[in-house]
Amino acid sequence: MSTQTPKIQKIISPAATLRAMKSGTVLRISTRDIKTPSLRSAADRLKKFGYAFHVTEAGLVNETLITCIKSPKL
Repeated sequence: MSTQTPKIQKIISPAATLRAMKSGTVLRISTRDIKTPSLRSAADRLKKFGYAFHVTEAGLVNETLITCIKSPKL
């Protein structure tokens, strides 16, 4: 499991950023780019489509750590 730099979409979209993740990847996103509550709600909305994410900011300052647990096979 490695930490990657996020590919934030041109129009900052939490859902599009999360959908671009593959299963088992970890992103560290600055809260200046995308706020943590926006990431949490996008992750919750994407559950309906077969995605699973773990979103945390524990132990981090001005950053959010997102782990993609499951992504649907398209």
